[in-house]
Amino acid sequence: MRLKFEAGKPFELKLGSAPSTGYLWEPLTPPAGLRVSELAMEQVAAPSPGDGGQQVFQVLADKPGHYVLAFQYKRRWEREPIETRVIELDLY
Repeated sequence: MRLKFEAGKPFELKLGSAPSTGYLWEPLTPPAGLRVSELAMEQVAAPSPGDGGQQVFQVLADKPGHYVLAFQYKRRWEREPIETRVIELDLY
């Protein structure tokens, strides 16, 4: 996935998640100049038992450039993720 955003302005990334299963997205160490913080968990409209939602992360880049950000989907107590997602960011 490759996305474009304006440097110096925070933006949100949303990743589908099912926290009731224990699985959550965790950002790997971001590259220098990029800050990532988790904001919230958004639920789906009219959820059924076991339905997930989206984890919302705020990202801020200090200056323009190309960045590669990776997330792992795993249970906090497990070493190996069941999925890794790489997102390329072009900040202008």
